Amino acid sequence: MSDQLELGASDADARWIGIRRHQAVLVVSGIGMVGDWVVRPRAMVVEVIMGAALLLAAVPLYDGLTVGEWLAVGARFRVRSRWTLVAVDLERGSLTMHAHGRAQLQGYELAHRGRLDLSGHDLQRSQELAAFADAVATSDRSTHFSVHVNTQRERASTLLTLPEGTSPPEGWSESRELLVEVIGVSATKRSMWLLERWRYLRTSNGLVRVLRVRDFTAVSHGQALLERLQQSGDQVSLALHIDVISAQRAHRMAERAVHRTGSDGAAARSVGFRRTARAERSLERLAQREVRVASGRALLRVAVYVCVRAPSQSELHQRVSDVLRRGHEAGLRCERGFGRQATWFCHQLPGGPGW
Repeated sequence: MSDQLELGASDADARWIGIRRHQAVLVVSGIGMVGDWVVRPRAMVVEVIMGAALLLAAVPLYDGLTVGEWLAVGARFRVRSRWTLVAVDLERGSLTMHAHGRAQLQGYELAHRGRLDLSGHDLQRSQELAAFADAVATSDRSTHFSVHVNTQRERASTLLTLPEGTSPPEGWSESRELLVEVIGVSATKRSMWLLERWRYLRTSNGLVRVLRVRDFTAVSHGQALLERLQQSGDQVSLALHIDVISAQRAHRMAERAVHRTGSDGAAARSVGFRRTARAERSLERLAQREVRVASGRALLRVAVYVCVRAPSQSELHQRVSDVLRRGHEAGLRCERGFGRQATWFCHQLPGGPGW
């Protein structure tokens, strides 16, 4: 939320006794089934097999996913269609996009004063977007907006997408042409098909690989978060999606998070467990966040996607490796998105259809 809070682990990875919640459920269930098989006479062998399978499903694997999550990703990839349609409707003076969901939006282009306006060199624009999010948070419903940075050989462009009827901050001018360009369609051909593979997507314009930035906690204090990724070269675009939580819901979420973390710590101490420094720091951050939300600051859900394009698989692999290396050097952890390329591509589109 701010530089004073620093960056912490994502709330999406809420942990209990040091592991993620679904892992805790699998471990407890597996131990229970195996223990029941051990102590109960004439227990069926299938019970211990199911218990062992549950324990195995909780084991973490590559890219931060557990064995169970990988099995679920693989099963969904096998059963769903390989083809995905992205279509836009430009009628009635607005743009409506259909791609794993529906989004009605407007696009605004930033008047660039330099090549990398969002790499830490344009503090004023960042502050304006933060003030815009604070203003939007006063409404009684959540609002989604996104910022897209496209880097081409001849130029770099920055697009801000807002729900229809929302006014942008100063310095942004409406540009439907750039919005259509970022989506990937044209004014004449308003749709495109995506062919999903396990590691990439095949489109009429070449190959695309979508990565998602999962962890910012290792970024040095004061360093621009996405600067190194923006400098990865041509044919690399960034999509920053922000969901502004409504004020009433944000207050409940902030209060509940502090209460849950504090209660877990008290329960752990009551049975003799020592509370770790990381847990104490997390509770401190949540308490600071609650104070800021109560004072009128916006509570945000943030997602960052990186799209890498190339004409061939070998070149795509080389460019993706370069992006991952730069992200690692900057302290960012990127997920590869195996088996989820079509879903992530639709999520990173302007407006985040299906988000």
